[in-house]
Amino acid sequence: MKRVVSAAMLAVALSLIGYAQTSMTPAMQNAPARKSPMADYAGAWIGTFEGHTWLAIRLSLQGNQISGSVQHPHDLQFNDQGELKSVSDERSTAMVENGQINGDGLLLTVKDPGSEQTDRYMIRLTSANTAEVKMVAMNMPPGMAKPKPWTLSRVGPSAVAPVR
Repeated sequence: MKRVVSAAMLAVALSLIGYAQTSMTPAMQNAPARKSPMADYAGAWIGTFEGHTWLAIRLSLQGNQISGSVQHPHDLQFNDQGELKSVSDERSTAMVENGQINGDGLLLTVKDPGSEQTDRYMIRLTSANTAEVKMVAMNMPPGMAKPKPWTLSRVGPSAVAPVR
């Protein structure tokens, strides 16, 4: 009698284990892979001033790391309201050293290879193809208004010249 009960319990246990280890359901197999929160920022972005591109950001995602470049003018002038007043024609290209998602958006740390100066930019998506960017911890002369965020538009990869 003990053998029959033991065999029955073993059969029930094995069937429960088999049931618990079923394969993935079709819905689970077709579910999209989890993408990095930085994926939405990848691509080419430009900022325009008076009809001309003055800021170009190229970002690419490699695994969970973002890399790329920021092409910007050497000199910026702001009006009393913190809006862009003028930009110099001379450009500099800084390389992205680090990117981190936080509650405000994507925080980029970039380094200009010529001067070894490090700057930080905060990019916040406003739609799939638009964003706002601002410099973080920017040193401003006393009495000068804090610069307002700049608008970026996503463009095709060929619209932003690659870094040389």
